[in-house]
Amino acid sequence: MKKDLLSEKIRNLADSIGIDALGFAEASEFSDYALRSSKRRDPKLTLPNAKTIIVAGIYIGAVTLPNWVNPWYGRTSRLYLSEFFLDVVKPLEPIVDFLKNEGFQAIVCEGSKKEGSILPLKLAAIRAGLGWQGKHSLLISKKYGTFLALGGIITNADLEHNTKEESNRCRNCDKCQKACPLAALDQPYVLNVKKCMSYLLQNENLPKKIQIVMENRVADCEICQESCPWNRKHLDNPLVTKITESFQKKIGDWEQFFYLPDLVELSEKGYRKKLGQLNTDIPYKIFHRNILIAMERAKKVGEMI
Repeated sequence: MKKDLLSEKIRNLADSIGIDALGFAEASEFSDYALRSSKRRDPKLTLPNAKTIIVAGIYIGAVTLPNWVNPWYGRTSRLYLSEFFLDVVKPLEPIVDFLKNEGFQAIVCEGSKKEGSILPLKLAAIRAGLGWQGKHSLLISKKYGTFLALGGIITNADLEHNTKEESNRCRNCDKCQKACPLAALDQPYVLNVKKCMSYLLQNENLPKKIQIVMENRVADCEICQESCPWNRKHLDNPLVTKITESFQKKIGDWEQFFYLPDLVELSEKGYRKKLGQLNTDIPYKIFHRNILIAMERAKKVGEMI
């Protein structure tokens, strides 16, 4: 099958699945990848005869709870609730099956499994033409802002590769850098992970200064994304997509679940049952600690009103 026809069939399949953005890129080494010892730097370390990286994005701009503004409700992030906290995996299975049925090899990037993270997805998405890297270090898409959950496939199928990367449109904007309360973006385009609230909320050592600014966040943080001008329209009027319509049906249950006085009673077994499928890999005791801190803050806010 010719590469243009094969590429078109994959795009049509992706569209029918509910994948919102799709790009094909050459499966060559990422020479600027920081982790030089990682096999993610070169797709051919995973699949020696690799020819193409397929990068998929699913829009999660509407995966949000209205009650996050209420201090008595635990706050997370769109990515956390999307079930794509690590990588988009399950929606890519039909594409993998299609490629294998056509006689090709195809391997999915799956960060939840040991040795399963085989691609630097952000760099792959940029190479595939899905967007550019913002000063908050995240991928920005003209259409979807930063609200794309990413997934990737390495294959030996020869597809139509993108050859023109998006230009950087951040220019002189530094809103994300100024918005971060922990100065994790003191250098543009570089995230200081050890200062990042999302990272710290997942770790045992939670400095006092974090507890002061974390508000009702019990997992993850979107402060830099909410300040990004490319997300403004998505904050006010999220796009209507398959996942948007699916999540709308879950909002009531999720809001009830994250009501702090109830959430604090959640057992470890209940935590695994309710949140295990989100693949966040955040230990129960750390999640519970964050709930207790959020409750103390909610009480103080209540006293001030």
